[in-house]
Order: sequence, then structure tokens, then C-alpha cells
Amino acid sequence: MMTVAITVAAGKGNRAGGKVPKQWRTLAGKLVIDWSIDAFKNHSLIDFVVVVLPKNKSLHRNDVMTCVGGKSRSLSVYNGLIAAQKLSPDKVLIHDVARPAVSEDTITDIILEVNEETGAAPGLPISDALWKISNGKVQKTLNRNCIFRAQTPQGFPYSKILEAHESRSDEQAFDDVELAKKIGLKVTLKTGHKDNMKITTPEDFLKMSKILVKKARRKIIKKVLD
Repeated sequence: MMTVAITVAAGKGNRAGGKVPKQWRTLAGKLVIDWSIDAFKNHSLIDFVVVVLPKNKSLHRNDVMTCVGGKSRSLSVYNGLIAAQKLSPDKVLIHDVARPAVSEDTITDIILEVNEETGAAPGLPISDALWKISNGKVQKTLNRNCIFRAQTPQGFPYSKILEAHESRSDEQAFDDVELAKKIGLKVTLKTGHKDNMKITTPEDFLKMSKILVKKARRKIIKKVLD
């Protein structure tokens, strides 16, 4: 079974601040984009990695395939899927570059769950109360037991998620799971991890730096013990 990971890195990430987009900033000794790429390059079940880049941007490495992104995330993912087509993949994982601390276990869980009729995605339960607001006033409290925080990578049978993107409307989807559901694909929830957070605001860089430092230390210890 051929499995390809697509890392979406074509966005600007304006909310994160800084002079350069968040994927090109250095955390714990490596660029954010390199942390995200290496999480998949170093995984034994991943055969190829495709990185979707902004126009006129290139990588300093040649161990991945690259393509140019589109005007939206959905278009960027679609470009990545088309670039991967020549590899004839069976499964594809789609990952946000701004989640550089994704774990080997999470990637494994998603890959093993995907089959010809089912996709999979990691998510976390909500611990806070949730309110529905209208005109600045609380209307009601929502049942948080049925609501989860979506994470990536989101995994799918390649042919089905390509079909989902090719049949999408002009309306933007929140993520690839939404598109997959529109064509009737079942998507299984797998347990995510709090460290697999998305860098969104300036404050998130300090949090992620601490997570990545711990991750690097665990990797060194594991090598010593092995």
C-alpha cells in the first residue's frame, strides 16, 4: 500500500505575527516546516512527502516533492493531491504545517484506520462549557460531549478525497473531513494529543518551542536506550 503525506505550507498565517510566515520561523533549532516534514519523512509507514508551497518559494531540501499552492487551503490541498497522482497512492494524509509536534503514534493511528471506504482524523474532546451566542448574549449551552477539536493529519483513501476535491463547490470547506463527508465517505475519530496544537497566535510559539524541545530530548533518550 502506497501512503503519501501532504504538508500544506502555502498560507501566510497573519494571526501569528512576525516578519515572516510561521512555517519559516525557527523553533528549537529547526524551521517549523522542517519539523512538520520530518515527522512524516521519519515515519516507516510513509512512502513519500509532498509539500505545498507559496508561489516563488522553494525548500532547502530535495528529499520531498513540492508544488505551488492555490488561493485557498482547499485549492492548495487539491494541488498537492494532483502532484501526488504520479505516485499512484492508495492512502493520503493531509497535514497542516503549523502542527510541527505531531507524534509518530498519531500518524500511525490514522494510517492504520484508513481503508477504501473510510477516512480517519485525530481530535480532542472539549473540556470547557460551550455557549451559542446571538447579538452578544448567551442563547443556550451546547452539549460538549458531541463536539471535538479537529486536528491533523487527516487521512483518506486517495481516490475518494481526490473525488471530494474535484466535486467541491466554490464555497470554502473548513477542512478535508468536511469535503469527504459531502461525498458520503465515513470518517473515524481517533484520539488526538494536546501537543499536536496548531501555531496560530504569537503566544503559541513559546508553547510550541517547549513541546518541541521535550520531543527532541525524548528522541535522544530513546536512541541512547536502544
